[in-house]
Amino acid sequence: MTTEPVIDIPPGYHRWMRFGANWTMITSPYLLLYFILFIAIGGESSISGEIAQTLEIAGKQPVVFGATVLLDGLFHVVFFVTVVTLFAAFRLRWPVRASLLLVAGAWQMIMGFTKGLSSLYTFTSLGDAYVAGDAALRATLLAVAAGEFGLRSALQDMDTYGVMAILIIVSLIPADGAVPRAVRWLGWILTLAFLSPGPSFLVVVLLLPIWLFLIGRWLKRLLPAR
Repeated sequence: MTTEPVIDIPPGYHRWMRFGANWTMITSPYLLLYFILFIAIGGESSISGEIAQTLEIAGKQPVVFGATVLLDGLFHVVFFVTVVTLFAAFRLRWPVRASLLLVAGAWQMIMGFTKGLSSLYTFTSLGDAYVAGDAALRATLLAVAAGEFGLRSALQDMDTYGVMAILIIVSLIPADGAVPRAVRWLGWILTLAFLSPGPSFLVVVLLLPIWLFLIGRWLKRLLPAR
């Protein structure tokens, strides 16, 4: 007696699934590499919350500031490819979960890349004026930049909630759903790390690449050998 596979991938999806699985494994170290670059170029000073310092760097070192905010936003675009691949894998077996994954993936991508682009355009323009301005102009620009920094923080929270939703949806797949136990447990650990303050972000930087690599390897195993 044969049993039906828990997750059945339609033949028409195989090419995309193979691409998405390989993409996920190849790009899995992205966040870790970004964090190393972030430290190497002094990116922590760019978005530390010290508004005057942020404007100084954005005005005097726009390349450093641009790399810091754009590469952060680009992660969410890269991650969306993985989410679409998961949608393709879950679509027939769990259509509602798959749809929720796609919504959360699109949400985190839009919020994350909007955060990067808006920060780049706004802070570099304000930074140019701040560096060249007098004391009165600088005081005015600090107030404007504080509002923009609040918007950036809000968008960062919203893209984080999208990533957390994806982790939770995957972790809630039933135990018989063929998703590896390590993936499900790492998803819960990462969700708790996102909710925790301060140094717990290092847990995300270290564990999210592992989660992504395991997801990519599992997706590849769902496909028949060539």
